[in-house]
Amino acid sequence: MKKMTLLRLILGAVLGGTFALAQAAAFPDKNILMVVAGSPGGGLDTVGRAIDNAVQDSQLIPTGFVLRNMGGAGGNLAKSYVHQRKGDPYTVYIESNRIYVNRIVGTTKLSHRDVTPVARLITEYLVWAVRADSPYKSAKEVLDKLKANPGSLVFGVGTIPSNDQMNILRPALAYGADPRKIKVVPFKSGGDLMIQLLGGHVPIISTGLSEAIEQVKAGKARLLAISAPQPVPGDAANVPTWRSMGVDVSILHWRGMFAPPGVPGQTVEYWDQTLAKMVKTNAWKKALNRFGWHDAYADSARFRKELGEEEKAYAQLLTQLGMAKGLKK
Repeated sequence: MKKMTLLRLILGAVLGGTFALAQAAAFPDKNILMVVAGSPGGGLDTVGRAIDNAVQDSQLIPTGFVLRNMGGAGGNLAKSYVHQRKGDPYTVYIESNRIYVNRIVGTTKLSHRDVTPVARLITEYLVWAVRADSPYKSAKEVLDKLKANPGSLVFGVGTIPSNDQMNILRPALAYGADPRKIKVVPFKSGGDLMIQLLGGHVPIISTGLSEAIEQVKAGKARLLAISAPQPVPGDAANVPTWRSMGVDVSILHWRGMFAPPGVPGQTVEYWDQTLAKMVKTNAWKKALNRFGWHDAYADSARFRKELGEEEKAYAQLLTQLGMAKGLKK
């Protein structure tokens, strides 16, 4: 009798394990909601659509993505929405380092610890862009003006807080201007930001290279500076870096994928395996070249670790700038 009971237990465990493996193998068996924390046409939207195209082109997943743009509130709207979908393996979320910066500056209580880091995918660099007919010929000319009178110019960015904003305040601080007095105006997204620049509503914008390069190629805009640590190849090869101007600043503007909190471990493992394959596909490499992105793939474990390191560094910087209001609560 005891032998029969033991046999049944063993058989049950084997069948249970087989069933669990079958469930894991079946994922995903329906479309996955991809929440993009930005409006159509912006940098996050471009990354989301590039991911969708690459996995579909390479047939890496049996289903597909349904994209939902949730711009506004500096990414907090999308983050709150994803946070509420706790445990849902059929939701992913595209965001930048606002994931932790927003908590530091006090616009939300949520950070990267309240969702599930899945992968860092790309980094790009930030640029200062002006209209083709702008009187400003160099970033150093602009910095000189800011040093003399920090409030004399208005900059446009997609959102506040953001790396776009840091690409204004950090060079200004390093150059000796008072970053607290600089006028920075946020717009809805990177796509809307370029419309504001070309329409003459703001003289200078700080944005991702991918969001500006098409207008530069069309002869409608010019680039004054790029946040890369060294000159980049391609269309921005002749754009001065901050360091080439003697300003010790470089900024990586990464985009990554997250999932809701509490998703199954198998889901994270699935994305580790799938995205590691995706970043090696021709479709993804073409997207990198087209948009001026740089490969910055990090799996879930490495991504989570480096998010913590970044958060600490930005907390120190924003405290220095008097912007770390979220840390005072």
